[in-house]
Amino acid sequence: MTGAGGSIARRFMPARPRTHPCSSGFTLLELLVALTVLGLLTTGIAHWLHRGLQLWNNQQREIYAVSELDATGRSLRQLIEQMDPGGRFEMAKIDGTAHALRFTTQLPAAASVSPARRADVLLVVDRQHRLLLRWTPSPHVVPLATTRPVETVLLDGVDHVQISYKPRGPGAAWQTEWQYPIPPLLVRIHIAFAPSDPRNWPDLVAMPMRTRGG
Repeated sequence: MTGAGGSIARRFMPARPRTHPCSSGFTLLELLVALTVLGLLTTGIAHWLHRGLQLWNNQQREIYAVSELDATGRSLRQLIEQMDPGGRFEMAKIDGTAHALRFTTQLPAAASVSPARRADVLLVVDRQHRLLLRWTPSPHVVPLATTRPVETVLLDGVDHVQISYKPRGPGAAWQTEWQYPIPPLLVRIHIAFAPSDPRNWPDLVAMPMRTRGG
């Protein structure tokens, strides 16, 4: 009976499900698919991250370029507006061509290293395509020793400058040279960059003062 009962009991017991050797994990194909998707996601994220950094860098360069041009424009305008017009007993020292301008002016307080801010300056583009301001102190008396010019780089990557001068008087036309002992009515400066340079600087037009102190 025991053997028969045991046989009957085993007959009605639920059969244990057969387990597959790999049912507790991923198959090799599933792992390959997961790795492929992960690689695509990583590549996409890296690409868009790199693209975002490029756009951010370009934006920062544009902001810096604009601020640099604005600062240069303000400095040039102040120098030209403070151009020494000469006086009753002396003429102004102005030598202007289409690509360079030499004159006497008052340096900004932050640029001068001495209390006497009066200086002879030369605005020119050198062979390294730098817009330079070469200046030396210009005292009203003859200096005892020769002073070496100081070079200040205003802008890099400048192809050339085009300077023109408008005389006083109604209907006067712009000129490409100025060799007179009095300042012109207006000075116009056009800064040209290389064709591949994205910077675009509008022409600067400044009015030199007519008399000292005004």
